[in-house]
Amino acid sequence: MTDPIDLTLSSDEESPPDDPPQPQPQRRGRRRGDQPQPDLGIVPVNVDEREQEVNLPTPTLTNNDTDEGLKPSTTSGTGLWDLWTRNFKSPLFALLDLIDNSVDAALLQKGCKSDIPGRVQIYRDVYKHGRHSYTTGLCIRNNSMNKITSLDLALNHLFSSDKVTPNTIGENGVGMKQAAASLSDMTFVLVKNGSNEELELGIIAKVLQNEVGCFLPCFKFNDLKNLSKKMTEVFKQSQYASVAKCVAEYGKVTTDGVPSLDKDICKKFHDNPYVFEVILDKVHDRNSKQASRAKDKQATVAEIMKTLQNDIPMRYLHIDDTFKFSVGKKELTFRYWQERLVEFTQIVIPVRSKTPWHEDFATDMPDQYDLRIFLGFDRFRIAESDVEPETGIKKANKQCSLYIYSRMSGRMILREKDCRVRLRLNAGGTDFCQALTVIIDDVDGHLPVNPTKQDVVFSNQSQGGDTHEENLYTMVRTVVAFYYTHHKKKYGGKKNILTSKISQFVDRELPDGMKSCANCKLTTYEAFWNQTNTNMIRVDHSKVVEEPGVDTVFRLLEDKTLKSPGRTARKRKPPPTKTNSNPEAEEELEATDKKRSKKDTK
Repeated sequence: MTDPIDLTLSSDEESPPDDPPQPQPQRRGRRRGDQPQPDLGIVPVNVDEREQEVNLPTPTLTNNDTDEGLKPSTTSGTGLWDLWTRNFKSPLFALLDLIDNSVDAALLQKGCKSDIPGRVQIYRDVYKHGRHSYTTGLCIRNNSMNKITSLDLALNHLFSSDKVTPNTIGENGVGMKQAAASLSDMTFVLVKNGSNEELELGIIAKVLQNEVGCFLPCFKFNDLKNLSKKMTEVFKQSQYASVAKCVAEYGKVTTDGVPSLDKDICKKFHDNPYVFEVILDKVHDRNSKQASRAKDKQATVAEIMKTLQNDIPMRYLHIDDTFKFSVGKKELTFRYWQERLVEFTQIVIPVRSKTPWHEDFATDMPDQYDLRIFLGFDRFRIAESDVEPETGIKKANKQCSLYIYSRMSGRMILREKDCRVRLRLNAGGTDFCQALTVIIDDVDGHLPVNPTKQDVVFSNQSQGGDTHEENLYTMVRTVVAFYYTHHKKKYGGKKNILTSKISQFVDRELPDGMKSCANCKLTTYEAFWNQTNTNMIRVDHSKVVEEPGVDTVFRLLEDKTLKSPGRTARKRKPPPTKTNSNPEAEEELEATDKKRSKKDTK
């Protein structure tokens, strides 16, 4: 038997290396009809028998339970699986859905206290066979601040996912199955729920589904010292022969290999009572039409790890420095925007979810909430070339960009490279084209998102969705227009000078001890909002008070030698009030004014 995979990570150990997968010409070596089944006492199953056996409900079994009284599922397993695989735009979004579950579980909820830091680890699933090791899949593991929903309940959420915590972006419900099916034909879920002597195992596998029923089996083991033996005893039962084949397929490295699913999860995070892990076997990209069969089967793991290392810091806004997040051997930090944005600013705006913004404009409404907006000029994006080096085609990369983050973790839901049309800003010429970046921080979860967290969908709101959308973007537009005009005025309203000033920060070194976004004290403004006669909102620039933030690292200083066209001109003094009437003096004054007007005309 192959050695059990030791994935125990202590504070002194590193995650498995994320080098590219090694060639595996004999990795599975399984061919229908001519390969022997591994010797686990498992009864071989032919195709006809499997069609009968997989028509089972989702059982939760302890070591001593039986399956008496279980009734078949009535949902088509193959149809449901096909539906799950088409719910995400890309494999990255599917992975992020699983990562959301991990982040939300590991984040400390408001009002809770814990001495254990939140932790998420993403690492390669490695098979060790003799002196060789093979990368075959991807693992996502996290600890949890609270008890984890049992797999029996989580896997039975086939069509909906009732969130226990409203301000979380992901919990293990229907999204977990959708993401797993999008990424792999076989996924294993492991849960340690408060006891080092108990382990839950769930299996999400395509081969277990048929037209008659959906089969998502889960099991509970309570003798972890003899875990392999207990798994053998359960899976050798004839009704679980199809499940045993999944285990055998997962654990079989070479043609002479034998199953191994002895992931010793209960020895990991030994100081954490609750641990959750997802194991994605043979990760693939369903949406890639250009990927070869070989690449689709094996070569995506290293590429995924690199993508996640670069992408995840931008995807989460509110993960602080106490949270431990690693991808492979790389520990991630979440200071993406703090390191990029010049004049990084925070402004809080009022937004109504049902009442139109122009009704009783100056009055607070019951459906009104505060929403935080971050703004800044991206010092790296402004330095990017406007032309594709290979094709010479112009590309748009300096326009005003919009990012929407949601819930407690601050997960990015929407990214729009040019949001000027959405915000009804001037989209002609180079207005708002100085790499202006707008971030909507929906930390309290007021904005309705779709189930896969890939967009904001106001139609999902029970009532007033269109009004909510109009109110949101009207207020955001007002803030963006004010912010852009305010900084453009510092340089006489000249956009080219503003661009030059922002570009000076491209090579500027970062100071030590930068804080995460969740703990930053940024520049903000106290402003007065006015409703105009044209039913618009304007900020009164003459009454704006700037409050500089100590954590706004890159500042744009006003050039006082340049006259700003937006400054308020000093008004003429009114003529003195006439107290005594002097007709002769008035006639003389009128004659003098006429002579001056004639000279001006000439």
